[in-house]
Amino acid sequence: MADLTIYNSVNKMLGELKLLTRSLNTEKTYLKGLNSFVVMMKIENLDTLIEELKKNSKDPDEVYKEYVLKLASSEVAPKTVGAWSASVKKLFVANGIDLKRAVPIKIYNIHEDVLPAKEDLKKIISDCGLRTKAIILFLSSSGLRVGELRELKLGDIDMNSNPVKITIRGATAKERKSRITFISKEAKEVLQSFLDKRKSKGETISPETFLMTTTAGVKMSYQNLQFILNNAFKKVSKKEGKRYKLHAHSLRKFFKTQMISAGVPGPIVDRLVGHSRYLASEYELYTEDQLKDWYLKGMDNLNI
Repeated sequence: MADLTIYNSVNKMLGELKLLTRSLNTEKTYLKGLNSFVVMMKIENLDTLIEELKKNSKDPDEVYKEYVLKLASSEVAPKTVGAWSASVKKLFVANGIDLKRAVPIKIYNIHEDVLPAKEDLKKIISDCGLRTKAIILFLSSSGLRVGELRELKLGDIDMNSNPVKITIRGATAKERKSRITFISKEAKEVLQSFLDKRKSKGETISPETFLMTTTAGVKMSYQNLQFILNNAFKKVSKKEGKRYKLHAHSLRKFFKTQMISAGVPGPIVDRLVGHSRYLASEYELYTEDQLKDWYLKGMDNLNI
């Protein structure tokens, strides 16, 4: 992928994304979208294109529409069409170019969503290493995103709390909003064993130590975490197209489904997993004790 940050127009867009509290993964997705835009539309210089659009030398609506149609006609997944189209629209808007005509884009799933059964997860964790087991139980009992797990430090985890409290710092959350969630007693026991094993091998543990590291003690990459989870899911999941039906995000869905089925209100679960809800920040102000009490009511349902 070409380095598009050489263009002022792209840097303006990235600057606005940071103001909108978007995550690093969103930034990468937008850059992939702009890269496809450059390739498909055979654009030599994005800054030059922006200037031409501002001077009305080209119709921005027609340029955008042509790109969306080309993208939709390719083998790109529907959700990717939506995300990459949004990146071009964001590039235009960030540089003072408004689109006057909407281009309807229908987003639908080409893969069937599958919720992991407890039997499947039990089979996986009974036949995997301690680190993989810790990752799966941590995600399935907290509702964290993989990217959020990657950024966790031991200082973000209160092992003395009941249940164990996890603080997701705003700088590392997808929407740049801090929140708290918890992990189950089952996950705590495995996590403690995982940390004890690292200490026994001579690793220095401190509040600044990242929770998930490589065997060399280096902060684990997002791709590495995904690779570990995908390898674990291969044991019980069928492949559909280019990917398996079970994937990392399935654990987040597992958490939400299990908590709601245990009677925990949807707004509480949304707050724990970090889902934005309309007017939630103004009207749904839960205390830490309230979140803790509701989590404890649903915790047994998370046990694998």
